[in-house]
Amino acid sequence: MKVNLIIIFLIISNAVVAQKDSVIRSLVRDVPVWMAQNHVPCAGVGLIENGRLKWLKTFGNLQQGYPAPANTLFNIASQTKPVTAMLTLKLIEAGLWNLDEPLSHYWIDPDIEGSPYLDQITTRIVLSHQTGFPNWRTDNGGTKLRFNFEPGTRFGYSGEGFEYLRRALESKFHQPLNVLMNAYLFKPLGMTNTQYWSNNLDTSRFALWHDGQGKRYSISIQTGVSAADDLITTVEDYCKLGIAAMSGIGLPDTLFADMTRPQVKIKENYYRGLGWGLVKGLPNGEYALEHGGSDVGVRTMAVFLPKSKSGVVVMTNADNGMFVTDQVIKCALPFGAQILETMNKGTGVHERITVPDGVIKSYTGTYAQGNGKLMKVEQDGNAIKVSGDGLPTAVLFPESNSKFFLEGYDVQLEFPDTHSLIVYENGKQVMKINRR
Repeated sequence: MKVNLIIIFLIISNAVVAQKDSVIRSLVRDVPVWMAQNHVPCAGVGLIENGRLKWLKTFGNLQQGYPAPANTLFNIASQTKPVTAMLTLKLIEAGLWNLDEPLSHYWIDPDIEGSPYLDQITTRIVLSHQTGFPNWRTDNGGTKLRFNFEPGTRFGYSGEGFEYLRRALESKFHQPLNVLMNAYLFKPLGMTNTQYWSNNLDTSRFALWHDGQGKRYSISIQTGVSAADDLITTVEDYCKLGIAAMSGIGLPDTLFADMTRPQVKIKENYYRGLGWGLVKGLPNGEYALEHGGSDVGVRTMAVFLPKSKSGVVVMTNADNGMFVTDQVIKCALPFGAQILETMNKGTGVHERITVPDGVIKSYTGTYAQGNGKLMKVEQDGNAIKVSGDGLPTAVLFPESNSKFFLEGYDVQLEFPDTHSLIVYENGKQVMKINRR
């Protein structure tokens, strides 16, 4: 009997190993195909298994004629936010910071001085995106910061919130954010390739930005220190961060529980914890920590499964990179498709219809965003194709004469007239722009 059990164990173990090796073979075969289909010059993939980096590979070119090395540097845009969150939690663990202390004790933005909401802005509120601030103050059509809703009452994704936290941290510790990150996070975790832009950056291995057609953007690498954006790192270093996050990074049990506990609901089985998106309802009691990055010529994504200590990190240097990152996640993780479906599931039902040809033609043209970026709307059969600065090239289908939806994602466009359009994500208006 004992011999039979050993044989059964070996058979099962060999089958699991074969399955995982099959995933790697599939990625090696398919990632270049997905990149070519979506005009993505460079992609890096890291797989984590049992709390260790199992496999790492970089595909493609930094730019035309420059093959990407294994240690390619990527701008990771909003994937900076979980890094800021992990730093802050380490400061709390060390007894140097308080999760629920009002940030007004250290910083008050002059634009909102005198607001009755000031003492309601805490680190917990910032890390769970409940500040009431817009993503960026310019989203409200001006240059001044203001509240869109009372802090702590609902979810509202906000880079401004993280920048508010940065100001408070720097005020208390009298050190810039990058110095704090290096001391409390990067050095302890061995993230030796993670930094903000500096004269010491090895630009010979930096993945330059590309648009939805695979053409290189003429963007400066020189970006400032931000708690919300523009950190530069490698796939391997971000895997180190994910491994640390899944293991609790040395945090007390109560603080780790706070990090991985739903702080605010976004939609069914999708929440925000502290610094991470949380996907619940997965098989065997599993849950996912996730965060992506999206900016001009940047699309990145990371998903970590704390119970099984597995995960995937994907980085790309193109506006269409999301169509590659999603395919990698579906291939790499056993619940990858379910995780993406939960995150991208629409708040309503969208059914494709046919609209008169003249209706679609009336919407075509170039629309100008408040920050100067342009969005191009073209006809694509009985649908519209959008592209532009920092936007994926995507086809949206009509659900009415004025509303169009992107299949597989909770993104919709509405044309209230032929001179403007409104962008919705997760059922909420995120942008209204006018035709140029």
